[in-house]
Order: sequence, then structure tokens, then C-alpha cells
Amino acid sequence: MFWMTVFFGVLGAVLLQGLRRIPASPPHKGQVTFLGKRVPGKFYDEGWGFFLFYPYLFGFVLVRVERITFQLVSEKTRTPDRAESRVPVFVTVRPESTLLTEYVDSGQEAGVRGQLEGKIFERIREWAMGPEEGPANWVELNQAHLEAVSVLVKKIAGNSLTAIPPYAQPVPTWIWLRYFALPRPTVFLKNEKPWAANGWRRVRDVLAEIERVHGLGAVRTLEIAVEARRAEIDALRTGAGKVILRDLGVRLERLNIGDIDALGEVGRQAEQEAKEVQERQAEILELQHFSERVQALMAAPPAGPGLTREQAIEQVQLALGQLKKEARTQGFALDPATAELVARILAGFGRRP
Repeated sequence: MFWMTVFFGVLGAVLLQGLRRIPASPPHKGQVTFLGKRVPGKFYDEGWGFFLFYPYLFGFVLVRVERITFQLVSEKTRTPDRAESRVPVFVTVRPESTLLTEYVDSGQEAGVRGQLEGKIFERIREWAMGPEEGPANWVELNQAHLEAVSVLVKKIAGNSLTAIPPYAQPVPTWIWLRYFALPRPTVFLKNEKPWAANGWRRVRDVLAEIERVHGLGAVRTLEIAVEARRAEIDALRTGAGKVILRDLGVRLERLNIGDIDALGEVGRQAEQEAKEVQERQAEILELQHFSERVQALMAAPPAGPGLTREQAIEQVQLALGQLKKEARTQGFALDPATAELVARILAGFGRRP
């Protein structure tokens, strides 16, 4: 009995010592360790498990694997017109289960964020000021969100994206994306115009050379690769991306550009111009409503009271409160039936007579 008690006591202690739980909320994975060393590509799922002689023989490194969402802001991004803009970039990544070793080596959340920040800021500045790519001014910068995402994801995850065939490299990938788009665009950035001129002549010349050297199938292969790249970029913009960043040990799920704000005098001028446009649109709408009211009052019976133009204008102005109070006493008299009809017409436009 003594030895049985000792045996079961030791067995129970071993079982209890090796029983460990990997948390499920927030979600975690366990990077497998054996003899204290990490085993690349191996991981334990959340929940309870038995790890013999934990952590000396079998064990794990606890890694948080929930989505990591953050915003990076490139302050004072300069375009060739020397204007400065504020460019926000929204990023979502998730640690990849089979790459937990790389994720831990990258410094986990803080390390991954720092490395992505450096790559993104560097590429945004290069692209924004590039003489042969990117926007020519701050206005084009605000219009080039899709192109910006394309160049950023190529910088961050070039090896994980669908490859564009080497024979198609004479044309930038962004131009291929524009050329094969359906419907094909008709408005272009300054740096796109040389490619799109004369019905995309330069691009069609390259396609003709590809067909001559590599055959018609090579053109179809190129088109398929471009559409696959477009699907990857669209998925990233909507948060459904699955681009693996192997060096960081994460899966890139979202990469998108937010609202870009022009800074300094350019920003103030743009804000003033936008305000003036809104004011002009409001004035045009008000004039249209005013004209509709006047025409309704000028309509002959039974559709309207048949007022003269001057009478109709005066009644509308009175209804809108645009005439001085004294003018109300100098107005013309309307018979009760006509006055009631005028009131109904003006009230139909949402105004009191």
C-alpha cells in the first residue's frame, strides 16, 4: 500500500505539473519548445494540454495571435509641386500560426509595427516625390489611393504577391492594372498620360512585342497575373487580405490609405475653394426653388392663381421674408379664393405664406 501510494502520488504530481492551459480570450497560440528550444513551424492551439515535465522537456512560448490594427501617419508628405500633405495609412495584421518563430524574433506586436512603419513611410515619400511614378501634385495625391496601396504592398510583401512575368517589366505594374481594368479608365494622372496617349500606344507596342517573342499565350498569362494582383490589392483595401509576410511572421489583412489632408497654405486654399463651391451650389438650388414658386403662381387657373410676374415675385419674397416689413402693407389685395390658392402653393414648397 505504501508503494502504491507513492506511485500514484508521483503520477498525480507529474500529471498536475504538466497540465497547462493556453488562453482562448484573447486568442493565443503556443510556440512549441523541446528541451527549452523553439521548434519552428510547430504550435499548440488554445485550450488545456499535457506537457510532460513542463517546461524542461516539452513546453511552449505563449504568443498572442489576435488581430493587430493600427494607424500610421506620414506627416508632411511632399509632392513634386512642393505641397505638403498628411497621409494616414490603416494597417491590420495577424500573427501567422506556422510562423510564430519569425513573429517572436521580430519583436511581436511592437517589433512588427515598428518595421512596417519604417517601410511604409519610406515608400510613401519615394512614391509621392517620384519623377516617373506617383502624383504630380497634391490634387493627384488625393486621387491616387489605389495606386498608393499598390506600391506600398509591393514594397512590404513583394515576394508574397502574384508575380508579374519578367517579360512584362518594361511597363510598370500600375500601368498594367490600369490598362486591363474594366471599364478602362479615361482620366489619368500626369505620369500615366504618356502610357495612355494615342489609345495606349506604348502599352500596345509592348504587348505586340511580347506576343511576337513569347506567343499569344504569354499575353494571356500576363493578363491573369495582373487580375490576380488586382484582387489581392482590393482584398487588402477591404480588410480581407491574406498576404503572408514571412520575415515578420504575420498575415497582412488590411492596408489602405485614409483621407489625405493638404497642409499649410495649400490646405487653407483648398478648404476655402471647397466652401465657395458649396455656397455656389446652395445659391443655385435656392434660385431654382424661387423660380419654381414664381412659375407656379403665374400659372393660369385652375392650375394656379394667374398672377403677373411682378405679383408672383412679390408674394414669394414675402413668403421667404426677403421684403421689408413695411412693404407688406403696400401689397396688392387678393380675393379670398386667390389668396387661399397662393397660400397652398407656397405651403407646398415647405414655406408659410
